[in-house]
Amino acid sequence: MTTEPPRTEVADVASKRPKPPNAFLARYDRYLYGTIGLFAFLFLWWLVIDRGLISSLYLATPQDTVKAFADGIADGSIVTDAVPSIQRAVIGFSIALVVGIVLGILVGSIPAFGKFAEPVLLFFRNLSLLALLPVFVAFLGIDEESKIAIVVWACFWPIFINAVGAVGGVERILINSARTLGAGRFYIFTQVILPAALPSFFPGIRLAAANAFTALVAAELVGGAHGLGIYINNASYRMQTPQIYAGILTLGLLGVLVNAVMAGAERYLTRWQRGLTTR
Repeated sequence: MTTEPPRTEVADVASKRPKPPNAFLARYDRYLYGTIGLFAFLFLWWLVIDRGLISSLYLATPQDTVKAFADGIADGSIVTDAVPSIQRAVIGFSIALVVGIVLGILVGSIPAFGKFAEPVLLFFRNLSLLALLPVFVAFLGIDEESKIAIVVWACFWPIFINAVGAVGGVERILINSARTLGAGRFYIFTQVILPAALPSFFPGIRLAAANAFTALVAAELVGGAHGLGIYINNASYRMQTPQIYAGILTLGLLGVLVNAVMAGAERYLTRWQRGLTTR
């Protein structure tokens, strides 16, 4: 025969249990901390200029930067230079995405091919992009082709290297299990290897998307009429410090937008994996 504890004791035990965290904070704490960190960064930025630690000739204040950015949007100067840069980045990234994934899958699927190609690939992947700028210009000139080629080069390697590792790193037990069940090579490749490797593709893809604009600015400094790199370079020649940082702000905002798009694509394409791991 069991006896129930007095209700007062049950109430005392329940009152001593740790209370669950605030649901709102648990859900949005990343955004809350991020907002606080952003305002702290802006305050420190303003403070170093206000105290004279850095001259406003070299570093514009946050308010001047935002004003220059808003003026550039209003008069169309930033938009005029941003649109060609976005087009070049998208084209170069798209070419690198297709070529990098196809070659990465090929090398990752055929170990012998990867061993033959490893010395050459190791050599080229470690070459500095700035050192290759004159080569691209010599072969392709200073027109759009060279700028897009530079973006392709910068984006290709992260995608390719991650694709090789992703395909080559698929656990053999999955492949062997599919073979035991009578699956053919094509089925194993399309239904086992690629789905298992897909989540590992995205770190390289997101890094390549960030590299696209970084490489593009260097490419645009070689020559051309329009582009964010040219906008920043022209502002530096004219000693227009707020405009310099307005161009940099534009690049940063584009990077944030691209990262958000890549993160959304990753969540959508790998949603089946979250369903398995959260159960």
